[in-house]
Amino acid sequence: MSELVLQLLVIQVAVPLGLIALNAVLPTTSIAGLLARSVAIGLAIVYLVAAGVWLFPPVWAPYCFLVLHVCGSLFSYWKFRKRRQTHRLAWIIWSEPLVGAAGIALAMAGLAPVVDGRATPSEAVSLAMPLEPGTYIVINGGRTEAVNAHLMTLTGERFLPFRGQSYAVDLIGADSLGFHANGIAPRDPKAYVIYGAGILAPCAGVIVGATDGLPDMPVPQADREHMAGNHVLLDCKDDIVVLAHMAPGSVAVKVGQSVETGDLLGRVGNSGNTAEPHLHIHAQEAGTDNTPLGGEPVWFTINGRFLLRNDTLRGGERGNAR
Repeated sequence: MSELVLQLLVIQVAVPLGLIALNAVLPTTSIAGLLARSVAIGLAIVYLVAAGVWLFPPVWAPYCFLVLHVCGSLFSYWKFRKRRQTHRLAWIIWSEPLVGAAGIALAMAGLAPVVDGRATPSEAVSLAMPLEPGTYIVINGGRTEAVNAHLMTLTGERFLPFRGQSYAVDLIGADSLGFHANGIAPRDPKAYVIYGAGILAPCAGVIVGATDGLPDMPVPQADREHMAGNHVLLDCKDDIVVLAHMAPGSVAVKVGQSVETGDLLGRVGNSGNTAEPHLHIHAQEAGTDNTPLGGEPVWFTINGRFLLRNDTLRGGERGNAR
């Protein structure tokens, strides 16, 4: 099990379940105190729903936490009503709602950049679905770093060679139960649902770059010398669309080849700087010969949707590309 998965299990499972349990069993001094702490914990879970990267457990898990939290809060209220009330000092009675209010303020501060990240840009390139039929989940997407880790490359000299990926979207696959792999962080890339999925041209254009032959990396090892791994650069007239981390030997196009929307470009793999198999897609202005991924980043939609972290996308949905 990777260190990342262990961290996620602690942050996304152990912590919320612990807070839910404490809220259910700890005695409360007042209805106001119970309400304040319950709302604070509820907002913290909402933050995890929107901002968390749900690899394991699956993306539906936090909704189960919300149901448990409501049940736990009602149980705590029932205990409060049943318990014989005794005299308590005023500062004890008022401290609980004040602490709860502080928790609410903290949760709201955390949610603010998540909400900001969900605003659709005023101008965006329209792309068609880049994957064959299937169910896919967005693990990076949106306008702020709270929901899209790629935005950290928008500034800083060391990021200039691949600054074009700053508005990128990452997609993983999911099975009918919402799981993205056979097991918890298996090392074999082929154990992931999305591995081998066909990558389709999201617009008509000309192939201006193609790299193949780089190996798949065992999860979670990454190849930082070849950031995009096996990938394709597609010139869609006004902008360049980059589709990265393809499986070795799967790139199905050559430089100079014209393609139509929906044509097969390659298949999802785990080459390059990737923690697990996924499709990385971004749009950018043309880069230079030395830094082909360093062009100005461009916002984009897929099938008319501005994709956000934890959105679900269905392959096979056809849309119009610009």
